[in-house]
Amino acid sequence: MTAQYQKYQQQSVSSLTAGEQIVLLFEQACINIAKGINFIEKKDIQGAHNSIVKAENIYNYLIENLDFHYQISSDLFALYNYIVDRLIQSNLKKDASILSEVYKLSCELRDTWKEAERLSRTGGIS
Repeated sequence: MTAQYQKYQQQSVSSLTAGEQIVLLFEQACINIAKGINFIEKKDIQGAHNSIVKAENIYNYLIENLDFHYQISSDLFALYNYIVDRLIQSNLKKDASILSEVYKLSCELRDTWKEAERLSRTGGIS
């Protein structure tokens, strides 16, 4: 990847709203979890490990950036920790069924945040 392309990517991400950035993080988590499932099915242990760790890192980042001034953050903290635990278990066992569960949760979270972002931009339900 060229330095110019990396700079473009950084500028693209930094121009997103906080909500759009969260949606992007969940999208990347879904992509990496799907890759992990695929790698497990193909018996590519290292590929599965790398993809699962990327998803773990995303959730750890989300946990680190929760604002506990809001009640929902405690609920998200518990949910994200549960997901990290399941990702670790799936990585240890190379269990695609655990990853499938986490994939479903991650995509539901992505869709929920996407809708929340849309509503915040439009000022509510239209």
